[in-house]
Amino acid sequence: EDVTLEEPMGVPALWTPSGPFQNPYSEAKRVLGKILFWDEQLSSDNTVSCGSCHIPSEAGTDPRHGVNPSYDGLFGTEDDVAGSPGVILTDENDEYLRSVLFDLLPQTTARRSMTNLVSMYAGNLFWDGRAEGAFIDPVSGQTLAVTSAALEVQSLFPILDQTEMSHQGRSWAGVFSKLEQVRPLALASEIPEDMLNAIQSHPSYPDLFEQAFGTPEINAGRIGYAMAAYQRTLVPNESPWDVWTEGDDNAMTPEQIEGWLTYRATTCNDCHVAPLFTNNNFNVNGIRPIIEDRGRADFSGSNFDRGAFRMGTLRNSSIRDRFM
Repeated sequence: EDVTLEEPMGVPALWTPSGPFQNPYSEAKRVLGKILFWDEQLSSDNTVSCGSCHIPSEAGTDPRHGVNPSYDGLFGTEDDVAGSPGVILTDENDEYLRSVLFDLLPQTTARRSMTNLVSMYAGNLFWDGRAEGAFIDPVSGQTLAVTSAALEVQSLFPILDQTEMSHQGRSWAGVFSKLEQVRPLALASEIPEDMLNAIQSHPSYPDLFEQAFGTPEINAGRIGYAMAAYQRTLVPNESPWDVWTEGDDNAMTPEQIEGWLTYRATTCNDCHVAPLFTNNNFNVNGIRPIIEDRGRADFSGSNFDRGAFRMGTLRNSSIRDRFM
């Protein structure tokens, strides 16, 4: 049989993702979100951007190596976690503090950041799914979106997290005040053309927010809206598999097609379902003892979720150095 002539067996292509109707797409909003996502100045010490942990060439994951001692609090033991490096612990005045675990080195998260490249198709985000439900302005308490807002909800978590991007006691007012004063991407080099053009036309964050939202006000809701709008454009749909399923018989080699057909016949396909190559469910994979990380249960409160984590996507797995 000539495997190059095999049909894709009815697998749909990745579809255009949709967000909450309260956050309609605009190009000005997308480019603002892209600038915010890649600006290290969004962190309190100007060292970490959202993009630091989500590198496209690394499948939307973090190629940096940090170690968190995890459950036993001791480095060099078998429960250590290869997490994502964040900021050095600092007080409200940005003065360095000696962390109990990390001393004066960058702190490391207790879980490695997961890929953001298919996040626009998920109803909740993070390994434990805690970013879900309504998008609520953390300052005003106003509900900004009720459904399809996982990206908006997730985008605000790291900004005030003392391990990932924040000094102690950081407030949203402090974040807004900083963005009002700094020059967008002032610390960056080799800025892509779309971002550079936007900054040249609108050289301050208030200018960029006015272009995207009609007024120069900077608030948490608008930050979430903009970064979510950008991330919904990061659809990873140009792999040889995608091109092949769209009808180009030459996009994959015979060996790749045979591998795909073999994959379809395995139980891997039960959870890593095309075209997302995940079912976006939570599963106990048995990698870690539950006592070390309760996973979904810490958020849901359900005993049935103990040790359960989001099913990761297999997309772009060939360019990752670590999994789970």
